[in-house]
Amino acid sequence: MTTIGRDAAMEQRMGIEQHGVSAMPEHRRTARPARVMWVLVGSNLSLSASVFGWLPVTYGLSWWQIVAAATVGTALGLLLAAPLALLGFRAGTSNTVAAGAHFGVRGRLVGSLIGLLLSLGYTAVAIWTGGEAVVVVLGRVSGAVPGEWARGLAYAGIAVLVAALAVCGFELISRISALLVAPMALVLAAGVVAYAPGFDASWSAASPMNGASAWILALITAGISGPIAYATIIGDYTRYLSPRRHSAAGVVWSSAAGLFCGLLVPTLFGAFAAISTRAEGSYLESVVRAAPAWYVPLLLFAGVAGCLGAAGVPLYNLGLELHGLFPRTSRTAGAAAATAITIGLVFLGRATVGVEQAVTGFVVVLTVVATPWAVIAMIGHLRCGRVYDVRDLQVHNKSLSGGRYWYTGGWNTRACAAWLAGAAVGLLDADSPLYTGPLVALTGGLDVGYLLSALVSACVYLLLGTGHVADEPIPDWRQEYLWPAATR
Repeated sequence: MTTIGRDAAMEQRMGIEQHGVSAMPEHRRTARPARVMWVLVGSNLSLSASVFGWLPVTYGLSWWQIVAAATVGTALGLLLAAPLALLGFRAGTSNTVAAGAHFGVRGRLVGSLIGLLLSLGYTAVAIWTGGEAVVVVLGRVSGAVPGEWARGLAYAGIAVLVAALAVCGFELISRISALLVAPMALVLAAGVVAYAPGFDASWSAASPMNGASAWILALITAGISGPIAYATIIGDYTRYLSPRRHSAAGVVWSSAAGLFCGLLVPTLFGAFAAISTRAEGSYLESVVRAAPAWYVPLLLFAGVAGCLGAAGVPLYNLGLELHGLFPRTSRTAGAAAATAITIGLVFLGRATVGVEQAVTGFVVVLTVVATPWAVIAMIGHLRCGRVYDVRDLQVHNKSLSGGRYWYTGGWNTRACAAWLAGAAVGLLDADSPLYTGPLVALTGGLDVGYLLSALVSACVYLLLGTGHVADEPIPDWRQEYLWPAATR
């Protein structure tokens, strides 16, 4: 029995996905674009995603300013993130492994590292939100102030649930995400009714930031960062779509629709709830304290059930990325290790800089770092003819060498140099509560690091050349379940 045959049989018996980042065989690519869309919607309709609507409130923005920043930012992020769904779709593997065609089979580790950091951050936010919702709601019901031990138990309980979901894999994640869409939509709609009496569209919190700087920061944290966070993740799901049965346009549009609705709706709900409750400090404590009694159980449901998809999707990606970085490590072991690291990050963030500063800081920095990677991956995808040799993409995972994506020792130095240049310039112009780059003063005090990183990386990559070498035609790998091993 082949390796894939054994994996499929084991998955059927245990319900746990055994497949890592190796090429997805054609007979297992049975999902539809609508399924990917519902994963993206259901995994984001959560309290953790609504936190990103609260952040602009702390910057001092009013309702319509936040609506504009979130809508424009999400649309801008989709221009880059949605087409990247085609990497996993075309190559039948994760986006970071597929990007090995452009960065080199070892250079794609740059994308894996970015994906790890993004997934760790968003998983930590989801687990923190779910755990805090449990603690705050129980504290309101009991009338007692919860201690740190209670928070620890809540975080651990949420993490165990999410880890179990991530370990089971795509099938369970996609089903639960689809099932959560209707109840979470009802919970958010009920929240609008619950908080409507206190809503004032003209109210804004006191903030030392000027209006333009605050709006640009909201454009990033409440808008652009959401789709960009999926640049390395979305291929985990589109690899289950078959190019023989579905069009590229259908994949892009379904991904764009899922991301736009899934990200924008909870973000605007978070802003609405934060403004209605005047949540300048603690977001969850404010919304729970101000909620009418009938809505409190719904908040508890949203905190626990909502974070299953919100944390399950990035945690699933963490397991795949760790498997890609360390091929001898199973995806299951990687997910377990990532869960432990995430809980540590939650406590570290709470004990040091605070949640608002920690979330804003990691979102700004990682958006600046991830954007040039996404730009290079998209340019490479367009210039390589949108076709991949899956056999040669898997060289690193098999501890081999050679192939059309080997470049120089497994690294495409031109692409890596372009990414490094874009990320460096972007970080020099990044501005957040934790870090302000020296170029911010030269750009009028505005954080446009993400734009500079995209522009610089694109220009450097095109000027240096993509590094692709003409080779024999790529065969139709979809006719095979397994490729023979690459040459040493």
